[in-house]
Amino acid sequence: MAELVQAQRQLSQQAQDFAELRAGYSRRTHQMTVLQHVAEILAATPKVTQVASVLQDVFVQEFGARACGVWVLEDDGTAYQPKVGHGLPRSAWTQLSLPAPNPFPEAPIVLFQAQWLDSAAVRGPLEALKVSSDVSLYFVPFEQQLLLMGFAILAIETGRKMEEDQDTLTILQRQVSVSIYNAWLFRDLGQQRDTLRRQTVELEKANVALREADRFKSEFLALTSHELRTPLTGILGFTRLVLDELYEDEDDMRRMLQDSYASGKHLLSLLNDILDLAKIESGRMDVHISPFSLYILMEEVKPFAQSYPRKPEVELLWPDNLSDLPELMMDPGRLKQVLLNLLSNSLKFTKEGSVRVEVERGFGQVIIRVIDTGIGIKAEDQAKLFQKFVQAEGGHSREYGGTGLGLVICKHLMEMMGGTIALHSDGMDMGSTLTLTLAIA
Repeated sequence: MAELVQAQRQLSQQAQDFAELRAGYSRRTHQMTVLQHVAEILAATPKVTQVASVLQDVFVQEFGARACGVWVLEDDGTAYQPKVGHGLPRSAWTQLSLPAPNPFPEAPIVLFQAQWLDSAAVRGPLEALKVSSDVSLYFVPFEQQLLLMGFAILAIETGRKMEEDQDTLTILQRQVSVSIYNAWLFRDLGQQRDTLRRQTVELEKANVALREADRFKSEFLALTSHELRTPLTGILGFTRLVLDELYEDEDDMRRMLQDSYASGKHLLSLLNDILDLAKIESGRMDVHISPFSLYILMEEVKPFAQSYPRKPEVELLWPDNLSDLPELMMDPGRLKQVLLNLLSNSLKFTKEGSVRVEVERGFGQVIIRVIDTGIGIKAEDQAKLFQKFVQAEGGHSREYGGTGLGLVICKHLMEMMGGTIALHSDGMDMGSTLTLTLAIA
C-alpha cells in the first residue's frame, strides 16, 4: 500500500513538472515568436522613435510593465532623452532627461547589466515611474561597442523573477542595441547625403560663376586691349603728323598736340584703373581716413568735372550751402577719385538733360547722390556693375569706352573708408542714381 501511495505521489509530481515544462515551453515559443516579429519590425525601422515605440509595446504586453520609459543617447552625447513613455502623462515623461554617460551619477550601478534599481538610483524625477507601492523599477540597458546607446526603465511588480525571462531579455537587448546603432548610422548617412547634395549644388553654382567670370575676363581683356590701343594710336598718329610737319599753321599744330595730350590723359586714366584694381586685389591699396570738409573737397572736384567732355544739351548742377555741413571721416584723395569717376560716367552716358549732385545730412552720416538723365540700366544688370570685368552693355562699352572697372574700384574704396555705394535705375533710358554714404566725424 505504501509503495502505491509513493508511486502516486511520484506520478503527480511528474505530471506537475510536465505541466510546468509544457507551460514554460509554450511561453518560450510565444516569446520566440514575439522576438521574431519584433526583429522583423526593427529591421524595417530606420527611426529611433519608432524603435522605442515598438520596445515599449513589448515591455507592456509581454513583461506586464505598468509604467515604462525608453531613453536614447542624444547626438551630442551629453544626455539621454526620453523617446516614449507609458503609464505617465506626456508632460511628465518628456521632462525625464538624464545625464550622459552615466544616467545615475549618485548610485553605484553596472551600466551594461540589466538589474533592479535601488532607492539611490530612483531618487528625483524617476520616482514618477513608481505608479504604485507594489512595483519596483527594473533597468534594461542597450549597449553597442561599449557605448550605452540607450536604456529602458520598467515599473514591474515587486518580487517578479526576471531570471525566467533573462534569455528573452538578452536577445531583445541585442536587437534593440543594433537597431538604435543602425538608426544613428542611417541618420548620419542621410545628413552626409544632404550635405553632399548641398555641396554639389554649391559647386555647380561656383562652376557657373567661374565660367561667367572667365567669360567676363575674356571680354574685359579684349575690350581693354581695344581701349588702350585707341589712345595710343592717337598719340602716335598726332605726334607723327607734327614731326612730319603735316599741319597748315601753328594753330593746327597746337590742336594736334592738344588731341595727343588728351589721348595721353585718357590712356593714363585707363592704366590707373587697372593698377588700382591690382592694388585692391593684392591688399596693397591704402586709405588714410581723417576728418575733412566736404565743402572744400567739392570745390576741388568742381573744376575737374566741369572740364570733362559732355554733350551741349547736358547741364551739370551743383548743390548749395555745403559750407554748413560738418566734416566727414574720409580719405580726401580717394573720395575725390570716387566722385570724379561717378561724374565722368554720368556725363559720358548722358546725351541730354542733366547731371546733378545732391548732398543730404542724415543720422550720423552724409548722403551724396549723383543723379543723371542718361541711358539708364536694366534691373538685372545693376548688381553686376559692381563685379569685376562686367559692364552693363557690350554695345555701350564700345560706344562710350572705358574698362568697366570704375564702379568696382569705387565700391572697394567706399568700403575701405567705412562708407557705402549703391546704384538705382528705373530701367533703360530712365537715368541712374548713384548714392554714397559717409560717417560724420
